[in-house]
Amino acid sequence: MKDKNVVLIVLGISVLLVGILSLAFFVFFKEQKNNVTEEIKNGVVSMNYKSATNDFRLAKLTPLSNDLGKSLRDEGTYFDFSVSSKMDDDTEVSYEIALIKDETSTILDSDIMVYLEKESSGSYAKVEEPSVFTPIKKKSKLGSPTGSMVLNKVSLSGDRVDNYRLRIWVREGAKVSNPAASFQVKVKVYGDAK
Repeated sequence: MKDKNVVLIVLGISVLLVGILSLAFFVFFKEQKNNVTEEIKNGVVSMNYKSATNDFRLAKLTPLSNDLGKSLRDEGTYFDFSVSSKMDDDTEVSYEIALIKDETSTILDSDIMVYLEKESSGSYAKVEEPSVFTPIKKKSKLGSPTGSMVLNKVSLSGDRVDNYRLRIWVREGAKVSNPAASFQVKVKVYGDAK
């Protein structure tokens, strides 16, 4: 009888360990899917983010002043991501951060404000003042597609990681009467090495 109990306990512990290990592998490999990597000739530029996708959906449709929009801190009101580069010797890379609007978005581009910050010395500082979502008319030299908005262009050499925070809101004075209105973008990085 004791041997049977010992076997059941060992079997139970084994099943529990297998379950824990399976969960750990699932979480690890799920996190790996959150990285978008683009290889560029002699270097690599990668975009990494913590959320499940690199989509950013505007959740609050209440028009805001720029001062309020720049200070949004609630979860879902900003999108954090990083851009890392690894270069061979004597390689310089240029990259740009672009927003690609989802086709299902129903709010006018002219009613959307975009604000990008970059981390410096442990805090975020503006890259530029808030601006209206302005799509480009033709594909950029670095690859951002027609209709996307280019937020920032960077040239660098060597290995580096840049951390960014993106905020998007409905501009003050905009008339959003449809409660089902939405605005969604995908954040992408395009680059070229020399």
